[in-house]
Amino acid sequence: MILKNIFTPILAILFLFSACKKDETEVEPVRDIQEQSIDDNENLEDFLSSHFYNYDDFLDPDYNREIVFDTLSGENASKTPLIDQVIKEVISVRTTDETFVDHTLYYLIAREGTGINPSKVDSTYLSYEGMLLDGYSFDSSTTPIWFDLTQVVQGFKEGAPKFKAGDFRVNEDNTVDFFGFGQGALFFPSGLGYFNQAAGSIPAYSPLIFKVNMFLVNQTDHDGDGILSADEYDNDGDGLPDDTDGDGVADYLDAD
Repeated sequence: MILKNIFTPILAILFLFSACKKDETEVEPVRDIQEQSIDDNENLEDFLSSHFYNYDDFLDPDYNREIVFDTLSGENASKTPLIDQVIKEVISVRTTDETFVDHTLYYLIAREGTGINPSKVDSTYLSYEGMLLDGYSFDSSTTPIWFDLTQVVQGFKEGAPKFKAGDFRVNEDNTVDFFGFGQGALFFPSGLGYFNQAAGSIPAYSPLIFKVNMFLVNQTDHDGDGILSADEYDNDGDGLPDDTDGDGVADYLDAD
């Protein structure tokens, strides 16, 4: 709503000037990435310790619907918490001052899948739901879509290869059924996500959760040089694309 005729022009100018000065002085400095990693990890472990997923459903080999999270309370108080079912992996992130800070990726494999695991630079055909720790769903695609894993946040890029692809059959009516695909979830701190940047409805410094259904994998050769991108991306183990000839173009994109 626009308010009119409340302030005289001079008072309005003074108001705007003071508001601008206030905004400038109240800009939050970027938080220390090490301290934020510790805080995020505590919040993630609180969530994992207080929630479970519908693991009983996955005992049925024909169950191919979604993972559902719920709290450990009431009739569900005796369920096994997520913290006892996830796997932890430490990911070192290079900071702007060339130091490395460890972040913990937690991943849940509800169903492993029967095909191949993607590398973190492959193309993947998957469905997903992205959530915050308070349960808010900020993005989802129930219809599978192709994702180039070089174009996603680091936590998703590092986590997606934990799930194997499945297979599919084309029915007489040209519909497609997928089967044998990997299903699970990723839980990671803001340092593997957007850190101090807000992204759409995701606030800054938000740990993220992604439910993932990994349907298909396409092993990629981004530069068309006959060498898979997985073999050119990160051979020195620092988590970043290699540039062995120092020409400013990552090896997996450089056909030279």
